[in-house]
Amino acid sequence: MDINIPKDFDSENTPECQGIEEAVKRFENIMLSRIYVQQRLGDRLKNSIRIGMVILFLLAISIFTLLLTLSIQINRVGESIVHMNQSFGGIAQNMNRIDSYMTNMESQVAYLPKIKDKTEIFDQQMGLMNHDFLVIKNEIRAMSDNISLIENKMKSMSYSISQMDDRVGLMTQDTHRMSKPAKNINKLFPF
Repeated sequence: MDINIPKDFDSENTPECQGIEEAVKRFENIMLSRIYVQQRLGDRLKNSIRIGMVILFLLAISIFTLLLTLSIQINRVGESIVHMNQSFGGIAQNMNRIDSYMTNMESQVAYLPKIKDKTEIFDQQMGLMNHDFLVIKNEIRAMSDNISLIENKMKSMSYSISQMDDRVGLMTQDTHRMSKPAKNINKLFPF
């Protein structure tokens, strides 16, 4: 369909044409500004995603460090408990010896009328008992050292856990601080 335009028609001086041209230019400016805003929002979203990935990476490293620290501490505690069990085994053997010596002493007491003859044997048994008591005393000292070692390791583990707790708190503060720009963007563009 052809539009018949008069020959003497001047589109530049006609007010209707000028209004249409201005409207087209305004529409073009609005579209360009909208494209610019969309590009800026896209860039902000990319930056937010990158920051989020960095935070997730740091969080993963922190959790890995925590797990590694805990596994090392658990191995040390396990070694200490194994050593303590060995010490308890030695104490049980010494208690069995003491029990056998007490049984021996009871049989010796049954021979009270002949105690004069048996004094040398009794002295020998007492020497062995003294020796066994010294062994028990040394085992108890070793057990006390192992318990203090376990206590020190538990303190170290508690310190490591408190440090981890501090790091997690710092990470939470950083996450809140880094999320403020995204919250402000959401306030500006609620849709």
